[in-house]
Amino acid sequence: MEILAKNPFHASLEAVKSVADRLRQLTGERLDGERLVDAVLMPGQGTARVAVNANSSGPELDEQKGLANLVKGLFSMYRNPAAHEPRLHRTVTDEELLELLTTLSMVHRRLDCARITP
Repeated sequence: MEILAKNPFHASLEAVKSVADRLRQLTGERLDGERLVDAVLMPGQGTARVAVNANSSGPELDEQKGLANLVKGLFSMYRNPAAHEPRLHRTVTDEELLELLTTLSMVHRRLDCARITP
């Protein structure tokens, strides 16, 4: 809807919020933002609750942590400023929105194939 209204600022905010919503739906967690990502995507003492691989080797753990850090970075870049600063101070171009949507598509695709541990 925001894309059709040619509102890339709000479209980027809503698109990034979709990842947090998806993680909550997959796990039943009620947390948000970085705390949510750390609780469900970041491997702790074992496999992450939302595991994109077996989390059994160094490279697999690096990949898992990389996805978690990417999601945290997207929250920091797009969700947090949009929620706390006026639109006047944050411009999102059509090109930037397209790049963001492509990245979020990859994140959601990885979540599509993830193993979920309650």
